[in-house]
Amino acid sequence: MSSLPVMVLFGLSFPPVFFVLLVSLALFFVLNRVLQPTGVYDVVWHPALFNTALFCCLFYLIFRFSL
Repeated sequence: MSSLPVMVLFGLSFPPVFFVLLVSLALFFVLNRVLQPTGVYDVVWHPALFNTALFCCLFYLIFRFSL
């Protein structure tokens, strides 16, 4: 028996962190689309590192406040 919570959707088992990952990914894409026209990426030293850090921060915030 597993003591970890599992969500079953259409016969497939998903850990709860998977849905947090999907929400944070969708929010990241929306925020990325908003930030591109504003010129933030012209000021950022390394855009790929900025995107990674932005996604990690969003994932942490959503995961932290979803508990």
